[in-house]
Amino acid sequence: MKKWRNLWCLLLSLAMALALVACSAGNGGGSTDQGQNQNNAANDGGETDGETFIFTDSTGREVELPRNIERVASAGPLANIMLYAVKPEVIVGWSSKPSESAQKYIDEQYWDLPEYGGFYGSSADFNREALMASAPDVIIDVGEWDEEYKADLDALQEQVGIPVILIEANIDQNPAAYRTLGELLGEEERAEELASYCEEVIAEAQEKAATIPEEDRVRVYYGQDDGLSTILSGTIHSQIYEPIGAEIVVDADNAQVQQGGGTVSMEQLLAWDPDVIMFVDGSIYDTVADDPTWSALTAIQNGSYYEIPTEPYNWLGRPPGPNRMIGVRWLGNLLYPDLYDYDIEQEVKDYFSLFYRYELSDEEVEGLLANSTLKAEAQRAG
Repeated sequence: MKKWRNLWCLLLSLAMALALVACSAGNGGGSTDQGQNQNNAANDGGETDGETFIFTDSTGREVELPRNIERVASAGPLANIMLYAVKPEVIVGWSSKPSESAQKYIDEQYWDLPEYGGFYGSSADFNREALMASAPDVIIDVGEWDEEYKADLDALQEQVGIPVILIEANIDQNPAAYRTLGELLGEEERAEELASYCEEVIAEAQEKAATIPEEDRVRVYYGQDDGLSTILSGTIHSQIYEPIGAEIVVDADNAQVQQGGGTVSMEQLLAWDPDVIMFVDGSIYDTVADDPTWSALTAIQNGSYYEIPTEPYNWLGRPPGPNRMIGVRWLGNLLYPDLYDYDIEQEVKDYFSLFYRYELSDEEVEGLLANSTLKAEAQRAG
């Protein structure tokens, strides 16, 4: 009897040991799994089914987003451009519709999407009803931000009950911005093409610009409207010039600063006497040569003034988005043709094909470059 009791105790002890091992395997070996599950829950915004996740936007705001984003409201012109390049079929509306000149390069099915107006602050044209009727999964904005703008994003999100995010995209941030959009929209391969192009353009320009001596750098003035409205150095609107080795002659100390730029006097412009003047489409480009005051400038006398291509958007900025990628190569080739020795006509075709899926004809390229590159080539030839 004693033997049976001892055997029973032994078997009981063995069973308990096995139970402890099993428990340890479920909890101890599973402690890593449990921690992983907790991390997944945090990443998924607490959703155990994985339908949402927490996204940290460029302002540092944590926003819960659907994992499968199918409907996006574009909150600004830069978002228009970048979303269209990555995945146009998700766009359900614009803050402002593409202009007539931009529509030429955008598929017709997107021309008449709802227009929401200004999303932030006290904008009187914000169409909340149109936004809600579009039923977007998320509102995406692209651009610069500050703390006030960050607060506007929170206020908009609370007002409409739709996730709102901002992706920062200064000229050197374009590659990362495209990759972020690709991850959000499930278009990583397409986004990588766009990001790689931007990286190549920026790196190549910086490498070439580093070889230009300070004294040989072209001094540029940018004229819009009446010619005396301009942009300032050291702002988002002048980011394209430094990477190619040029300088903007105007800064905040010698201009009447306004939102997004400034104004100068003719006397100041004559004193600077810039090497090259770039005019925006719709400004006074066509008449300056016949104006006695403007023709006193060396750049006007030499014909070193040009009109910036603006289709589908201004190649040097306004909006200051990825349209500046072709602007880098175009302006570099225009100002330093021996250094930036591109077949610029082909570069323009390649850019439009990649970013807009639009194949330019030779005649269309000539039209875009008529008052800049082709004008400069004719001057050098003759």
